[in-house]
Amino acid sequence: MGKTKYMMSAGLAFSEAGDMKKLRREALRGWHLKRFRCAGYELEKGESEDVIYSIDYRLLEPNEQDEYFGMFEIAGWTHVCTEYNMHIFKADRGTVPIYSDSESARDKIRRLAIPVRTVTLYVVGLMVLSGLLMKFTSGVIQSVSIFTFYVALIIAGPAVMTYAATFYHRWKKRMN
Repeated sequence: MGKTKYMMSAGLAFSEAGDMKKLRREALRGWHLKRFRCAGYELEKGESEDVIYSIDYRLLEPNEQDEYFGMFEIAGWTHVCTEYNMHIFKADRGTVPIYSDSESARDKIRRLAIPVRTVTLYVVGLMVLSGLLMKFTSGVIQSVSIFTFYVALIIAGPAVMTYAATFYHRWKKRMN
């Protein structure tokens, strides 16, 4: 059996808690999160460990990293990996959750929504622009526009759904 394996993500905007629970189950089996990888996680074989995982979304400047990770360390959380603005931490079972109140949980979801909104707006804008070019041009430009439109359409569906999921989660936290 290999020393690393890959685990797909269910989509952090849709099932963040589910992903964190799956990572915990894997840690109990001796598979520990090493890093983000494409649309999932790379796990590394080791000793069984009873830990919990949590994620925080924050875009950090290089000079902010030490203070940011130190704050979590004081609270009992160990930094595991980072990808762009997503930081995963682990802690012993029973450690106080990173987000223990609905206000901070809503703020976390708001930070998650920022890059999702940006991607969604660009993709939908590209789709509209290529749709207009497709309608009002001919020849090579029309052919390229048709291709671009369908590629943008394929990407726009999941992007819009992911952005909508951030609204749902914010609304859900507000109702708690």
